[in-house]
Amino acid sequence: MVGNNSSNDLFHKETSIIKNSMDIVNDEKYRDNELLTEYKNLTKHYKTLLKLTQKAFKISDAQSKNIKMRESDKKNLLDNSSQGFLTFASDLRVDREYSMECYRIFSRAIGNIKILELLFPDNEEQSRQCEDVLKTIFASKDIGIQLSFLAKLPSLVQVNDKHIDVKYKIISTGEPEEVNNTIMLILSDITEKRKAEEQVMYLSYHDKLTSLYNRAYVESMLPQLQSEASLPISIIMADMNGLKLTNDVFGHDCGDKLLINVSKVFLSCCRQSDIVARWGGDEFFLILPGASSTVCAKICQRIKDLCSRVDSDPIDLSVALGAATSETPNTNLTSLMTVAENAMYSNKLKESKKNRGKIIFSVEKSLHQYCFEDIGHIDRIKRAVTRFSEVLQAQQSRLDTNAIEDMILLARFHDVGKAAIPHAILSKPGPLTQDEWQIMRSYTEIGYRMAQSIDEPVLAQAILAFREHWDGQGYPYGLKGEKIPLITRIVSILDAYDVMTHGRPYKHKMSKDEAAKEIKRCSASQFDPNLVILFLDNLDYLVHTSDA
Repeated sequence: MVGNNSSNDLFHKETSIIKNSMDIVNDEKYRDNELLTEYKNLTKHYKTLLKLTQKAFKISDAQSKNIKMRESDKKNLLDNSSQGFLTFASDLRVDREYSMECYRIFSRAIGNIKILELLFPDNEEQSRQCEDVLKTIFASKDIGIQLSFLAKLPSLVQVNDKHIDVKYKIISTGEPEEVNNTIMLILSDITEKRKAEEQVMYLSYHDKLTSLYNRAYVESMLPQLQSEASLPISIIMADMNGLKLTNDVFGHDCGDKLLINVSKVFLSCCRQSDIVARWGGDEFFLILPGASSTVCAKICQRIKDLCSRVDSDPIDLSVALGAATSETPNTNLTSLMTVAENAMYSNKLKESKKNRGKIIFSVEKSLHQYCFEDIGHIDRIKRAVTRFSEVLQAQQSRLDTNAIEDMILLARFHDVGKAAIPHAILSKPGPLTQDEWQIMRSYTEIGYRMAQSIDEPVLAQAILAFREHWDGQGYPYGLKGEKIPLITRIVSILDAYDVMTHGRPYKHKMSKDEAAKEIKRCSASQFDPNLVILFLDNLDYLVHTSDA
């Protein structure tokens, strides 16, 4: 509100007139003037009129201030509404913009710029079509026609790589002869929203890890593929070998690498028109429209060949495949998928022994690569195991063939769980911290899971117990005496002696006599005392070739 000083300044002349008039009225020399009374009344009325005028001015000024404040508030609201507002008339040029968002969207001042130039800078055809629509709107006086043509204008435009949502409003001036002569545009930048929607749509139909299509996409496409145009159609079901073992032994990051690598193989071997999808876990579906059984067989062979050429990371890439083909339009694709799935499981069973051998070989390679187990160590233990079984036989404590084979497997894989232990811990020259020791102790449980994954339950139990002690002071479960598997009690002695006499990068080797004394010292505490006696009595025979 304007202050009193401002009001007085504005009415200074009138205030001066009142003052002079009052001076005249009060002047003694005019007391007998016959016009004094009338002049006095006139001055009084003038003074009253001036007060009313000043009051009216103050009210008007306050209202003006209020209106300006409201206008400012509205502009602030519009500027912060994340929407652009502009209007244009029949000349199709912007006559007014109502928020700063317009500048952000168009990256320039837009006053008096043609609206078509702003909305369709690179699309002359669409610009021409919209110009015709707008001219029709402005030429018509019929609100129904105007609204019907307004609906023909695009609701989404692209400006400066931004996706802009556009809403149109017809603004009436209120004068009959100029009805609806202005159009307002409400502009919203939905670029980020569109990106988010596209990402959601992508993820709803794609596997996040491999970027292949997922099960939902395949199921949505089945009705479209159920047509003669897709015939002949083939389906391949693929199941990855060794994923569970990889996850258990080397961790899920390594398992994810396997899934990504096999996905690349599928994409490389399939055609652009084929659908490659991760069905779930270690299973994949490949749908091949227009592929005969011959073409399908060639693709299967390409997959097998390429898998065999991929470097082990951490194990060899291997898949079981099953395929089915239909050349008749009445075949249900879901049933065809079941046929392919059954064929895959049948092939997986037939190839299980070979695949198991491949997996064991891959794990063994990884053991040499990530740990300090050398081939010589394992070969020496295997020879010692064979000779120890002969010694037992001579003592009338014969081991059956399966036990000997299990001992040889244990010789190869007793430390396999170390492949999942960080290299920094395995190679640390000094003593381990408590946390590091807890990690290190977990390797037998990891090895147990590995053996379970390749369907070797006896080996699994033997690995799990490999750090158990005869006196019950070992780990992980504190097993005691003969509760520890026999093959574990035998191989643990052979392994300890070989490690002591050949050393490790972090441990100096001992002489044979020193190692024998250490084995004897740990008899009945760490090792089975009866087996220690048998080992020491036959030491030369058991290990005399181990240093070759």
